Amino acid sequence: MMDKMNEKDLKNVAGGQGGYDRIHDLSCFIQRTVCNVIHYDDTACLTLRKTPNGLIIPNVGWQNGDTILVHGSYSEDGWLFAYKNGVFGYVNPNNVR
Repeated sequence: MMDKMNEKDLKNVAGGQGGYDRIHDLSCFIQRTVCNVIHYDDTACLTLRKTPNGLIIPNVGWQNGDTILVHGSYSEDGWLFAYKNGVFGYVNPNNVR
């Protein structure tokens, strides 16, 4: 389940805030491939997290061989900033090539 947007987020979406947001600009994202996910069972996947090494965002993940979109020039504490189906978050760089 995704978090609800707050008033500031709603203003940004509606065009109420000026300025360019490079971090969330999908044209800055590049395709990579998911790898090295250890499969103990069929539910094992690379998970998207709210913060580097933080809470998992439910129902957003990738399997080995899947294409993943990661930011081409932004990361935090070594974790890659990624995007899937309208959700942004962080993924472990050890599982992306």
